[in-house]
Amino acid sequence: MTTGTPGSTARRNSTQQVGYLRFTVNFNDVGIASGVGKQWLPAGALIESTSVWIVTPFNAGTTNVLTVGVGATANIVVAAGAVTPGTAGQTNGIVPTGAALGPLPADAQVNVTYSQTGTAATAGQAIVVVKYIPNNDL
Repeated sequence: MTTGTPGSTARRNSTQQVGYLRFTVNFNDVGIASGVGKQWLPAGALIESTSVWIVTPFNAGTTNVLTVGVGATANIVVAAGAVTPGTAGQTNGIVPTGAALGPLPADAQVNVTYSQTGTAATAGQAIVVVKYIPNNDL
């Protein structure tokens, strides 16, 4: 776990409640094509589901792909094709796959990638909410 940088510490609730991470993704975030670290989930957390609001459609000429992962790319929180970044709207109840299905073995950073083909995007913004259940059995 990294400390000292705002947003670099996993959130921990001391009561029995579902936690969440909320963050904004822009088409022009620095490093978005290779993945940008957003916020952290605590060790032992179970990801319940994810919701994505496409506030401003991503407008690359051919394809717009938005993915969300935890740590390694095999730990998918929002897979390619789970949302339609080119269309404004809301997608709820996206279930994670891979190792993101089970309790997280350590604090883990949530990473977002936006890939595009064709004419480069000039717009696009999404709000992502990752709902998780912390391990209160510690």
